[in-house]
Amino acid sequence: MTFSLSFLRTTPESLVRRMPDLPPAPRVLHRLQSLLAEEEVGLEQIATLVQLEPGLSAKVVRMANSTHFGRGAAVGNLVEAIQRVGMQGVQEVVTYAVASQLVGRPLRAYGLRAQDLWDRAVACGIAASSLAERSTVNRAEAYTAGLMHGLGLVVIDRHAEKHSAAARLPFRSSGYPLDFAPAEAAWLEFSHAQAGAALLELWGFSDGVVTAVRHQLEPEEAPAHRQLAMILATARWARTLFCVPEEQIPELPDPTWLAEAEVEIGDFADWLRKVRIRFALASLELRLE
Repeated sequence: MTFSLSFLRTTPESLVRRMPDLPPAPRVLHRLQSLLAEEEVGLEQIATLVQLEPGLSAKVVRMANSTHFGRGAAVGNLVEAIQRVGMQGVQEVVTYAVASQLVGRPLRAYGLRAQDLWDRAVACGIAASSLAERSTVNRAEAYTAGLMHGLGLVVIDRHAEKHSAAARLPFRSSGYPLDFAPAEAAWLEFSHAQAGAALLELWGFSDGVVTAVRHQLEPEEAPAHRQLAMILATARWARTLFCVPEEQIPELPDPTWLAEAEVEIGDFADWLRKVRIRFALASLELRLE
């Protein structure tokens, strides 16, 4: 008689469920989405919600003062910050602030500084949201998926800290488009894309964001939300170009990705130039403290 030991195998879902030291769930984002969906919502209500997340108010004020989110006189408190970015911009600035909290430590398993991870998140978020503006994809979802696309690196890094003897550290990147996935799969049989998606799903993020993050390395395999997955994969190309200049990447992203993301080849250079400028400004003003 033989017995299967598959139930002992670590999966992305089991990994995120049994790791108590992962960052806390950013519940404020879900509550904020519900609040903004109401017909009548006041600035004070939003400010009260943001203040429930320790340390978040100061980050929101700081980011609202950046040119990335607007121009004008400096703001000094949370209500003024929300007034400056407006109701449409408040979800974006809060998502930025939450994401910066999630990646605020170095990843020793990958040899990445916290700032390295944050720069990649910012670049991918800007690129993804810019691509969504050219398509029918929800801009907020693309923006969130871009900012959160590397969250699985945080998950696996925490796991590797406790099992460093079994892991071959540091993980080496195979280069774009798979990044660290081959090294991760050799140890865990899954990648940071799957681990990040499992955590986002556990936290209650939308199906679109979860699916895009899960299939960011091979977007053509996405069973749904395919265009969002293509946008995220294309945004990762720009992220690599901006943040990992030592890596060799194709001259253009995969033509299938571009086509399904509704990107015209003739417009690509102009789009890339604008995104590069936005990222250069954001990377200076929105650095981790």
